[in-house]
Amino acid sequence: DPKNNRIEQWLNVVPQDGIADLSFQLSDEPLLGTYVINVTSAKAYGSFSIEEHVLPKFEVIFEAPNQIYVLDKTFPLRVCGRYTYGKGVQGMVHVSLCQKIAPFLPSASKPDLCQEFNNQTDETGCFFTNVSLSSFSRDFRYYQDSIVAEASLVEDGTDTHVNASHKLLISKIGGMALFEDVNSYYHTGEMYRGKIKVINYQGKALKHKKVLLIVSCGEQQFKQKYITEDSGTASFSLNTTAWNSTSASLEASVLHQDSDREPGAVDMSYQRASHFIRPFYSTSRSFLSIVHVPETMPCGKKQAIQVDFRIYQEDLEHGPKRVIFSYFVTGKRGIVHAGQKTVWVGLPRMLKGFFSIPLTFSSIYAPAPRLVVYVIFPNGKIIADSAIFSVSMCFRNKVELGFSTSETLPDSEVGLHLLAAPGSTCAVWAVDRSVLLLKPGKELSSSLIYGLFPSVYNSRYPHQVSEDD
Repeated sequence: DPKNNRIEQWLNVVPQDGIADLSFQLSDEPLLGTYVINVTSAKAYGSFSIEEHVLPKFEVIFEAPNQIYVLDKTFPLRVCGRYTYGKGVQGMVHVSLCQKIAPFLPSASKPDLCQEFNNQTDETGCFFTNVSLSSFSRDFRYYQDSIVAEASLVEDGTDTHVNASHKLLISKIGGMALFEDVNSYYHTGEMYRGKIKVINYQGKALKHKKVLLIVSCGEQQFKQKYITEDSGTASFSLNTTAWNSTSASLEASVLHQDSDREPGAVDMSYQRASHFIRPFYSTSRSFLSIVHVPETMPCGKKQAIQVDFRIYQEDLEHGPKRVIFSYFVTGKRGIVHAGQKTVWVGLPRMLKGFFSIPLTFSSIYAPAPRLVVYVIFPNGKIIADSAIFSVSMCFRNKVELGFSTSETLPDSEVGLHLLAAPGSTCAVWAVDRSVLLLKPGKELSSSLIYGLFPSVYNSRYPHQVSEDD
């Protein structure tokens, strides 16, 4: 207990299915503080605390964006009162929104810019309004780039009040440039291709925007201007012959246009995009490339992963030959899948094409499997490529949990339905929601379970190599 007294012990514990399920009864008035549980044989310990709290009768929740943009004319604001059992609170809401003067200015030089609202909550316990940004300043030389929102809710009939606050950042970022369909390496002498996409702060593609691409390679620097098409992207193609097999960096920025400098226009900025590429080292001019797939792969659904290749005749024997592309996928347990793909080639000077590898991602792949594809030519030369994919959180055992009814009276019984695969070890935790208000972030979630064993999800493929004599 908190005074280092041993209050309970278990000897010669034998786990069942790897679990020792033990319990003991605390006294009616236990000591407040931290209690420690030691496992002597494994030199492990756990702890829990007993604290005295006065649970809040209800909470006030802000539903507002964390960041707004100077181009916005309004932004939505909702303030809700919720009892711990979920019902809305009926009462009067007072909301104050203030943009304070810049911290280096004297307090008397300019007044804070504020808006206030007073209203009764609706039947759901909420108050909603669209706040106009016309009352606030876009000039951050005199005012801070944030708005502080404070709310107070007074419950009808009891005059119980609960306060809450929220901070909204004001951004001058009008959008950003992004690189799309670009590899992290290039093949010397081959054209390096990619796309630059420009989006606004809402994620919408911006057409007819001027962008500047700067390529830095050693002491050399090249600049090229492009204009985005209707899709918001501009394609580029770079000749790598003069790069001398050195690393290169790409930087894309959005250029200001005449419309940006019109009187009354907001001084917007765009985030730059940067990308670093390395020369691909190989004793062969042939190469292959796994087509990048940025989206998160779903569990249990077959995916076709495309592999592009270019093969030169010097790596092939005379006559029509087949090229065997080998591949493997690593997951939580090392190599979880392997296979081969055979492509027949003739005798052109160079063969260019593609093929697909069908993969179905399951729990043993998640969350970041790596695909490695390689070819060993008859002359002993090797070409290869690898890619890491993002897979949604997969679980082998599917579990369903629910109450027999969504609402019931206090002190009444309720049924709990739990469905899982036969032989599953299940743990159920039931706790009043008010406890979570005191320590938010303790809720059980899929991401929490994935974070318990981070070392298991190392996506690197095994590097131990053994060769028989």
